[in-house]
Parts: sequence; structure tokens; C-alpha cells
Amino acid sequence: MSNSTLLAHNTLWNALERFSTMGIQLVCTFVLARFLTPSDFGLVGMLVVFTLIGNTLTESGFSQALIRERDIPHSTLSTVFWTNVVLSLLIYLLLYAAAPLIAGFYAEPQLTDVSRVTFLVIPLGALSLIHYTICTRAMQFRRMCLISLSASFVSCVVAVYWAWQTHSVWALVIQNVAAYALRAIGYWVSDRWLPSLQFSWNELRRLFRFSRNLLITGIIGNLFNNIYTLLIGRFYGATEAGYFVQADRIRMVASTSSTQVIQSVSYPILSRLNNGQGFDNDTQSPTDVDPSPADTDRLLLSAYRRIILITLLLVGFFMALLMSVSEDLMELLMGSYEWRISGRYLMALGVAGILFPLHAVNQNILLVKGLGSTVLWIEVARRSLMVLLLIVAVQFSVEVFVWSYALYSFLLIFLNLWVCGRPIGYGLRAQLCDIRPILTALLVMVVASICLNHLLALQALWLRLPLTLCLTALTGLLLLHRHPAFREALSLIRDLLHHSSNDNSLSAHV
Repeated sequence: MSNSTLLAHNTLWNALERFSTMGIQLVCTFVLARFLTPSDFGLVGMLVVFTLIGNTLTESGFSQALIRERDIPHSTLSTVFWTNVVLSLLIYLLLYAAAPLIAGFYAEPQLTDVSRVTFLVIPLGALSLIHYTICTRAMQFRRMCLISLSASFVSCVVAVYWAWQTHSVWALVIQNVAAYALRAIGYWVSDRWLPSLQFSWNELRRLFRFSRNLLITGIIGNLFNNIYTLLIGRFYGATEAGYFVQADRIRMVASTSSTQVIQSVSYPILSRLNNGQGFDNDTQSPTDVDPSPADTDRLLLSAYRRIILITLLLVGFFMALLMSVSEDLMELLMGSYEWRISGRYLMALGVAGILFPLHAVNQNILLVKGLGSTVLWIEVARRSLMVLLLIVAVQFSVEVFVWSYALYSFLLIFLNLWVCGRPIGYGLRAQLCDIRPILTALLVMVVASICLNHLLALQALWLRLPLTLCLTALTGLLLLHRHPAFREALSLIRDLLHHSSNDNSLSAHV
């Protein structure tokens, strides 16, 4: 199997695992919403940040350190396994003792018991970290996909049954714990690796020298990525947190996950071009010509520009469609009129969803160019901007607080485009000129949908939603069909659908 075929194959399995798992969980959420309250979802959502940080501390970046190793002795794998298990137990005991403090922070007494059970996912997750790493190194993405899908499906069935019987938040708790437990069982059954009673402090110190930076970055990222849920739960209550959590989950599926899949594909392509490995125009296979630095930057600029525009168009178009029917969609999916509040939050988060590709794909250039310090500088700058906005926004209503996230994403554009385009001579003005037609078309789509919803306000939901969706999509297609990125996006989709017959379909678009 050629490298490009392998890339396409693994990317598709990776995308299938990501979207199928999240799809199952979303469908499960829509069913559970018939039995549970927004407050129940908010209670569980408020614990996510603690769980993610606990998992990050447990893993400590060792998985990434092991993946980049050429050969890994069994003793090294056992060392990391026992380290993960011991760390996970210590973190769980610490969180178990801190449960009353967490409940007091949110002023939700029932969180004491809920959190103590929820945090079991940390030691359960540690049991399968090495097996996950082994599968990743061997690129066994099909096996990983099947394990995740099976665990998600079974845990969702159990959660729905429990919610039907009890109508309590414990259905969500059981869903989370069962998913981690089943995933661990799946890895242990499908992989015959077993730990030995071996431990090497020297190996642990050697791996930690690489993983410690990943650990710090992971903790900061998990904290700030979930800080809105944390603060909404603290200052506005569990019900508002529940509305926000569900809106953010839909935004994540539509925007973040889609962009991350494209980002995972674009990074190795840009890296190949930066290393002087161009692609032959006829065969689309790597050439042996050693281009000059100027030629390399020209190729990078061309590839990067196309990736940015295609990603922005695809993700932005889909996100704009969700924004066009956000309130009606949430009422329909969650089964209650009260969930329209979540739809209003989705409208605000949709702005961040549209702009997310400009933030995520942009940083690939800095990574390709080896500008790690610049990545860190941007991280510090953007988190400082977020903190400043949070301090101001928390003084106002919850809707103002949520819309501050949209403002944060908008302001971040100028920082990212200015810094990330400089290494290849793609300045802020040039980038804004390129993305302006797409952003303008998306803005017209959203404004048109707002007008349509106002005109159709008296119509039944079953008529208003599909009519608004279709007219908004038609507006977008009329505005974007002549854009070069639109034609390239259609071609890319066709190639992905027929990747098995075209080994170099992904590379052909850069």
C-alpha cells in the first residue's frame, strides 16, 4: 500500500471513528433529553474539565512520547503502564476527597456523589492507554474504530434504559463510566499485550523529558477549552450550563471535528512540501527535484491557501446552515420548547465554529516551519485575550457571556492570520482579501435565515425548519458556486468517496 493510499485509508477510519462515536452520543443525548432536564446535563458538563485534566495528568504525554519511538522494549511499555495506573489512582483519590469542595464551588450538593462516581473514568481510562498507544503505532485504526463504536453504542443503550427507569442524572454518569470500562475491555480482549512486573526509572525520566511540555500544554488547553462551561455553571447555574453544553457539542461535531480531520491530513502534506518533496503534476507522485527555498515557500503558499479556503468553505457552509435553524433544531432534537435557549447559544457558538478553521489550520504552517516558540507565544496571547474578555463578560447576563466567545474568535483572526502567514509571505491583507468573499457569503446566509425565521414565525415547526434550511442553503450555493474553492471542494469530496480507486486523491488537491 502506497503512502498516500495509507494516508487516505487511515484518515477515513479516523474520521469514521470520530464522527460515528460523536453521532451515536448525540443521538443518545436527543433520546435522553426526553427523560432528563437541562440541569442534569449541566451537572455532568460541569465535571468535564476535572475529568479531562485528570486524564491528562494520568497520561502525562507518555503516549505521544512512545509513538515517536523507533523500538519500544516490553519493559518500557510496562513502566509507562504502571506509572499511568498509579497516577490515575492517586488523582482519583485526590478528586474523591475534593468532591465536597467541587460541589460547594458550584453550589450543587448532589455533585459530591455524582463526581465521585464520574471520576472513576480516570483509572478506567488508564487501563487502556498502553493498548491504545500500541494500536496507534501499528496504525490499527480500524480496530480502534470498532472498539470505540461498540463501547459508545452499548453505553448509550444502558443510559437510555436507566433514564427511562429513573429520570435521574445517574443515567449520564453510568453512560460515561460504562463507555470507559467497555473501551478498556475491548482493548484488553483484542490485544494480547500484558504488562510485566518491570519498572525502569531511567526510561521514565527519558520519556518525561519529551512528554512534560505536552503535559503542560494539555492541562492549559483542557482548562481553557472548558472554562466557559465551568464559569457558566459557577455563576449562572446548572440549567444554563446544560443549555450551553449541548449547543457546544453540536458545534464541536460540525466545526472542530471536521477541521481536525482536515488538519491531520494537511499537516503531513505541508510537511512534505516544506521538505522539498513536491508532487508531479501528471502523476501526483512525489518528485525527486530539490527545489530552492523560494520555490518551497511558493508551493507551501499555494497548498496552504487552498487548504484554508476549502476548509473554511466546507465547515463554514455547514455551520451557517446549523445557525439558520438553531432554535428550531434544538427544540426538535431535544423534544422541548425550553431547549430553544440552547439554540440561541448555538447561534453565538456558530460564529466561533465558522472561524475555527482559520485558527486551527493556520498553526500548521508554524509547526511545519519548526516555529514552536511562536506557537507558544500565540497560545499565551490568545489565552490572555480570553481571560480579559471573561472578566468583563461575567459581569453581564449569560447570553452576553456566551456571545463573548464569538467576539473572542473574531478578534483572534487578526492575530493568527498576521503571525501564521508571515513565514511563507502570506500577509494579513492578502489573507483577508482571500477569505472575505466566503465570509461575506456566509454572513448573508445567516442574515437571510434570520429574516426568514421572522417571516415564518407563525408557521408550524415542521414547515418552518425545512423551508428555512432549504432557502438558506440555496442562498449560499448561489453566492459560492462560482468561487474556485467551491469547485475544488466538490472535486475533493468526489476523490474521497472514490479513494480506493485513486491512490493520490488527497495529495492532488494541494
